[in-house]
Amino acid sequence: MKATPTLAVLLLLLCGWPGSLGAQSNKQVKVVFEFRLSGTQSREAVQGSGRVVITERGGTQPSGRVAADSAQRRVQRSTGIFTIVRDGGESSMLVASQVPYPQVAFYRDYLTGAGYVATGVQFRDVGTSLKVGTTILPGNQVKVRLTPTISWFSTEKSGLIEVSQASTELIVPSGRPVVLGGTTTQTHELTRRILGYRASESGAETTMALTAIIQQ
Repeated sequence: MKATPTLAVLLLLLCGWPGSLGAQSNKQVKVVFEFRLSGTQSREAVQGSGRVVITERGGTQPSGRVAADSAQRRVQRSTGIFTIVRDGGESSMLVASQVPYPQVAFYRDYLTGAGYVATGVQFRDVGTSLKVGTTILPGNQVKVRLTPTISWFSTEKSGLIEVSQASTELIVPSGRPVVLGGTTTQTHELTRRILGYRASESGAETTMALTAIIQQ
C-alpha cells in the first residue's frame, strides 16, 4: 500500500515529527515575577545652642556649643510571585485579590474608556492578575506573553476581562532576569533653624523583573 502525502503527514504527526510540539509539551516553564525595592536615606544636621550669662557688674559672657549629626541608611527588599506553565500552554498569577478602593476608579475609567465596560457601571471591588503564556524556543530561550486580567464586581453583576490592548510579548533567555519597568522617587528636604540646620534626602527605586526558567 502506497501512502498518500496527506496520510504520510498524518503518520508523522502520530508517530512523532522530529522536534515536534509533542516533545516540547512535556517540558514546563517556571515564570517568576519579582518586585525589587531599593532605597537610600541620608540625614545631616548641625544644631547649635548657647546662652548669655549676666555678671554682677552688668557685663555679659556668652557661651555655646555646636553638635553635628550624620546618618545614612540603605534598604533593599524584594517580593515575588511565580507560576508553572506547560510549554505552549497558559497559566495565571494573582497580583492583587483586592485593589485598594481609591484605585478602583482608575480601573473603572480605563475599562470604560477602552469599551470593555458600559458607561455608568459602578465598581465595588477590583482584582488584578496576569495571564501567562510560554513557548520554548531553540537556544534555551522562552517566548513569554503577558496579558493583564481584571476581575470586577459591582452592586448588580461581576465580570472578568482580559485587557489584550495592554499585553506584551518578549523573548528571554532561560534563567536570566529581565527588567520590564519600574518607578523612581527622589525627595530633598532642608530645614533651617536659628542656630543650625537639618537636611535629609531619600530616594527609592522599584523595578519589576521577569525570569523564565525551563524545567528539566
